[in-house]
Amino acid sequence: MEFVEDVLRFLTARMQIEAEWAVQERTSFTWWAHTLAQRVWVAEPRDCQGVELRTLHIHTDLLADVPMTMSTWARLANVNRFATLSAYVADQTARTVSLHSSVSLTADNHLLARSIALHAMALQMADAFAEAHELAAAFEARVADTPHPIRGLRQRPDEMVGILEIYQQRGEADSPFTVDEIAELVHVEPRPWTMAQNDMLRLTADLEFATGLPSHLELDASERHASLGSGLQMRLTLPVEPDQALAQKLNASETVEPDAHQLGAWCVDDDQGLIFNGFVPAAAYAPGLSLALVYHLSAKNDWARAILFPAG
Repeated sequence: MEFVEDVLRFLTARMQIEAEWAVQERTSFTWWAHTLAQRVWVAEPRDCQGVELRTLHIHTDLLADVPMTMSTWARLANVNRFATLSAYVADQTARTVSLHSSVSLTADNHLLARSIALHAMALQMADAFAEAHELAAAFEARVADTPHPIRGLRQRPDEMVGILEIYQQRGEADSPFTVDEIAELVHVEPRPWTMAQNDMLRLTADLEFATGLPSHLELDASERHASLGSGLQMRLTLPVEPDQALAQKLNASETVEPDAHQLGAWCVDDDQGLIFNGFVPAAAYAPGLSLALVYHLSAKNDWARAILFPAG
């Protein structure tokens, strides 16, 4: 429990959250950087291969009164193609769309995990502020504005909503994920793949998925994000038919029962299939992060196979 409290204190301090615009609880907090509430909470512990694991969830309510139609799944699948560290997820019962990400915390990994959680939290908050009204029009919905229980609706946004400029400035330089770092990933032990190779700033690997049909993992530090510039592009492509509703199902399932970091989103590519897609901006770089992402994408592959083929 001690490291959980440490992580929550770290996020509160580094995001410079004003106490007057926050509601603190023992294993969670909600705060308002603007009119949209962002909630951060740590789930109950569970055993994962003999290790106590807790999932830290980061969630921002974005849209309300969303029509739950096939066109909604198509729009979600499209916007999630450009995901950074959060997924756009629909709740069919509540008729909402939210931004959601999560990281898996253990006593051994919590320092690295809290670092990437901080960036997921900051980007999610800034994206929600920048995109809410445009997305409300596109989805024929309304912005999910909510008041603070005491202070009411926040009229003047927190200065942190402008943090995207810092990420963009850091992204102007080359990616901090270097050729040597990518090359070293090919030789990791234990091996999470059946085959892997690197080409300068790009790692590709095949993972076991179905007989004769491997899934495909890719980390690419040469790709640049349209808004954030340099960093590390992540992809996990499954050998299944691209299906927009299925992508939504996987994103929604990860908000409840993830087996690995949820740092990105499931989407579809008509040519390649069903893809988990995410982007780590240059400012989020930390030593050891690329290695951690390899194993979390491998765990995500196993999790998706169990969700899609529960009897397999």
